[in-house]
Amino acid sequence: MTAPIDTTTLPHNYRPDIDGLRAVAVLSVVIFHAFPDEAWLPGGFVGVDVFFVISGYLISRILFSEIEQRRFSLASFYRRRIRRIFPALAVCLAAVLAYGFVVLMPSQLAQLGKQVFFGAAFLSNFALWRESGYFDSAATSKPLLHLWSLGIEEQFYILWPPLLWIAFKLKAAIGRLIVALLVASFAVNIAVSLTDTSSDFYLPISRFWELLAGAALAWRPDINLKGGLKHVISLAGMAAVLISARLFASEMRFPGWLALLPVAGAVAVILAGSNAVINKAILSNRVAVSIGLISYPLYLWHWPLIAFSYVIRGKPPTLFMAFGIVIASLLLAWATYRFIERPVRLSSNRSRPTHIVAACVAMVGACGLAVWAIGGVPQRFRNSLDLEKLNAATLEAIYAPTNGMTVLEYDSRGHSMVAQIGQGARKVALAGNSMVFHYGPRLQQLADEGRLAVRAYFVTGPACPLVPGVIARDEFANCAKVANRLSELVQREKVQTVVLSPHYWPRKNAFVEREGKSIPLDGGEEGRRAFYANLEDYVRELKLNATVYLVLGAPQSSTGLNPQRMVTRGITGIRADPNVENSVPVADLRTVNAQHDAELRAVAERTGAKILDVFPDVCGNGETCSAFFGARDPKFSDGAHLRPAFVRKHLHFLDFLLM
Repeated sequence: MTAPIDTTTLPHNYRPDIDGLRAVAVLSVVIFHAFPDEAWLPGGFVGVDVFFVISGYLISRILFSEIEQRRFSLASFYRRRIRRIFPALAVCLAAVLAYGFVVLMPSQLAQLGKQVFFGAAFLSNFALWRESGYFDSAATSKPLLHLWSLGIEEQFYILWPPLLWIAFKLKAAIGRLIVALLVASFAVNIAVSLTDTSSDFYLPISRFWELLAGAALAWRPDINLKGGLKHVISLAGMAAVLISARLFASEMRFPGWLALLPVAGAVAVILAGSNAVINKAILSNRVAVSIGLISYPLYLWHWPLIAFSYVIRGKPPTLFMAFGIVIASLLLAWATYRFIERPVRLSSNRSRPTHIVAACVAMVGACGLAVWAIGGVPQRFRNSLDLEKLNAATLEAIYAPTNGMTVLEYDSRGHSMVAQIGQGARKVALAGNSMVFHYGPRLQQLADEGRLAVRAYFVTGPACPLVPGVIARDEFANCAKVANRLSELVQREKVQTVVLSPHYWPRKNAFVEREGKSIPLDGGEEGRRAFYANLEDYVRELKLNATVYLVLGAPQSSTGLNPQRMVTRGITGIRADPNVENSVPVADLRTVNAQHDAELRAVAERTGAKILDVFPDVCGNGETCSAFFGARDPKFSDGAHLRPAFVRKHLHFLDFLLM
């Protein structure tokens, strides 16, 4: 999302239709975020791409003019950027962090502090890119998620002005430079989109081409479109933007090739000129221009309000609430523009407000860093033992080697690893996703007690299904390698026992290769049959060298077992839920994995593999499952992963293989 451009720098060239286009872009994003269930604009996220084009056009036009007139100054350019961006950003960051103190658990507040710090440093996109994956928290729990786009924009403007200045000094062909950079960035975008949509979405190099598309338009702004051509281009451009917003969906491979449509649409609307039919009749309308003028603070405010509504309610806002959030966002945006942005922009002494707002953003960023560093200020809950214990549970590592493990292989991007513990003559391999690796503390306990009689290997990858032929075309692409690692390990180390915990993987952008076909794993029956057929073949292959055990699905619950959901929040505060002691029916927990467990039992019967069940160790043999052990300590760190302290003492279902 871009900040409003200072139109006073181009008094004779101000185009109200571009502010109107900015209104279309920001409203697309707001509607997409506020009304996801209604699916009015499932592709409304393309509004950000439209903003990139607008920003690249307007800022580059200013830069070209100043450099050609020999009045360009990097210091002056960045002072203007500070006065445009920092005032609203400082207020929004401070307000979000302050409200986080009221309604967030310490573990959540610590993450918000991290978001504030990276947001103030314009590095949110890199932070989100590094976090993306299985253990990444939901987007709706990140009140500052939307600052990724501001980070990309400012990273572009760290590089673009000095590069242009150097090019002018060297008398380089600016047009060719823009085209070369645009093509290179777009090529990276296409290449990365084929294997890792998360990197393609967040990394600046695969997004710069969108800003450069606007810059290319600014380099030759005086194209004279004759006759009705400008009207056709205007209509086609607006149609491209609206079609993208209406027909695209978040599960599509974006940006990739798809981003061409909204980017080309934005370029066409700007190219058509202010007198084209759409530009003059609709985009230059007073209402559209007014919304465009407050688009930056509107973008800043709308997402924190939506995210906090999710956090407080534990579910999406109602339709009525969503409309209220949009209205509140508009009011906050207007107030920010009227009382924060304009006074700074129109100040007669521009040096002083520049320094003040820069210091404010730096101060808020430092506060966010401090909150992150001290773990979200847990001292707030010293008088509530329950909240302290719930918070402690959410902080425990759920995918990490124990002290006695040696990591033999590690894939930093996919977070998959091979780790080893123990030195016994017998060899056991435990393989699966993170739900297997969280059994590691039990092996560590046996090793500490001198009772671990085997050399045990963990072959794991977060969310990885551990079935050959399963391929993802996103951040989980490296999961395809984990099953091969297990096969190689079993043969190389002559492993006698394999404990395998596969799980069905009906993910978007995931496929199973079977008999020369690539079958989508998005819930279709054909994909399910192919998945378990591949698993059966894999078990037969492993059984040529080892005894194979299949682990049934473990207890998991998004609410009853999850300490992150064991709190009651209101607009004014947070407390432990008085109903947290209520146990969860085991039958309900079994239902979650019922079909998968039935498939595993069938595979075991056909192959001679053996079945293991963790349920009795976690829930006992009764009809209900308590979320607590010991002195009211939660068993789980989230809705699926057990805490190391519980695993060490209470998980015995693997002991007969290890002692």
